[in-house]
Amino acid sequence: MTLPSADLVPDRKDRGRVTSDLPDLLATTLRAWDDLLEAVDAVDLRAAGRKEARSAARTLVVIGSWPEGRPLARIRADAIAGVQQAEPLDDVEARVIAAHVNDDRSTLFDALRRARDDIAAWAASPDVATEALLPVGGPIGVVPLGTLVAATAFQCAVAARDLGPAGVSTPESLSAAGLCALIDTVGAVAAQQQASVCLAVITPSLCIGTGSRSGDWCTHRVSDDTTSPALLGDTGLLLDIAAGRASAPAAYARGDLRARDLTGLLALVQVLARAPGLPGAEGLRQALQAYTASADAARKVGDVLGSAWKRWTRG
Repeated sequence: MTLPSADLVPDRKDRGRVTSDLPDLLATTLRAWDDLLEAVDAVDLRAAGRKEARSAARTLVVIGSWPEGRPLARIRADAIAGVQQAEPLDDVEARVIAAHVNDDRSTLFDALRRARDDIAAWAASPDVATEALLPVGGPIGVVPLGTLVAATAFQCAVAARDLGPAGVSTPESLSAAGLCALIDTVGAVAAQQQASVCLAVITPSLCIGTGSRSGDWCTHRVSDDTTSPALLGDTGLLLDIAAGRASAPAAYARGDLRARDLTGLLALVQVLARAPGLPGAEGLRQALQAYTASADAARKVGDVLGSAWKRWTRG
């Protein structure tokens, strides 16, 4: 069995950030929502974002809390009842868009604040520590309730970055929260598959990794010289690639994105290929496949060029 690198080996019953520091996970998630709400406070809801000319209203409406969607109260009830099936996210979002994309500004922002406040109320509830560990179905498969709630930070970060053309500036703290949430969900999905893999992301301001083994996973800060398979680049770029908003091959060609450890990344590619529901998985797959495709090409031209490639990836 392949094992995660030494700094990312989970303990028995580790469940990522939910077990390592639940208060920090919840606080970081709430700050991400606060950052988003502040960033979009003055946005023109008719203005176009960067995603297929979607308006700001279309970008924001799907992350609000609506009766037609799947608000936290419903997710929490499913977790308590042991429900591990979930309606496809595309169907939920389509229903919300149809019902609310043309709502007035006050109604839309009320839904955004409600999504944030629902998390705050749950975080302050006496049963949060127990409930955060309850498995529940969602877009990323069956994960602890706390992991699913924290994944909203990734949605907030991507939404803010999508609205850059509409004049929205994304705080670095929001980008960091989004990337942490994404990496934790990678560990959760790998653990679902009983995979033994790990991944680190190294940015100028954040170094974080996740490792899974035998259904357990850990997610925490790592050093920038970690021996784990790693992607190296700017926080915003890594978010954009994960969200499918930037081209991994182009980033490699420019030198804006680098990678370490071909074997470990290949193992992770195989895991992510079996996880179509992981938010950001398609972008991560593209990023890793762009690297591995180049590495495979290098190996085919002979041992000398193959050795040169390996030296370059460690540089």
